Amino acid sequence: MRKYDRNQVTRCYDLAAKEYAKTFLRELEGKALDRWLLERFAHSVAMSDTIYDVGCGSGQTTRFVHDLGRTGVVGLDLSAQIIETARQSHPGVAFEVDDMLASQFSDASAAGITAFYAIVHFAYSDIETVVDEWRRLLRPGGRLLFSFHVGTKSVTVPDFLGVKGAKATWNFFNPGRVIAIVQAKGFSLDEALVRFPYGGAEHPSQRCYVLATRAP
Repeated sequence: MRKYDRNQVTRCYDLAAKEYAKTFLRELEGKALDRWLLERFAHSVAMSDTIYDVGCGSGQTTRFVHDLGRTGVVGLDLSAQIIETARQSHPGVAFEVDDMLASQFSDASAAGITAFYAIVHFAYSDIETVVDEWRRLLRPGGRLLFSFHVGTKSVTVPDFLGVKGAKATWNFFNPGRVIAIVQAKGFSLDEALVRFPYGGAEHPSQRCYVLATRAP
């Protein structure tokens, strides 16, 4: 498994921000399970509460949750250029630059966190750090929903989405090992499921979704 390179990942998404928005802005339209899980999650959080959508990219999941009436949702991403494209694409929705491994936001400031494929560049040690951060950010009883690619490989892409120099590595994870980290860090596991890819619509890998609750 490749180690996380913060500078490389930031540069990758800064360079590819516009192409990323073109490619993924409407991706939820073809992912029925993702939409269903986000709807269930949104309805488990009060309408006035704060939700952080971590690793929001061009803001498609943030917008989806916002349009379910959860106007307290804030999209967060490490790349300033990605955040700028999200703001342009979704006026009226809040977006901020933030590092999920060391968030600027205060303890117990959110009732929910979503993170769809946000951990894909991390090693397992980084997942431990980010789950600690998620626990810090969530108030007791807060909900967490995140997803990742299933497997044991790492894939390095030198020119992401055809953008020269936009290089990063995507890591795949063992669901049992990730869930064990979540439970060890003070979350109770509510649900976990693995789905096969939508043929022709996404990278051909299985996905795992984890729904958990922050313990008191």
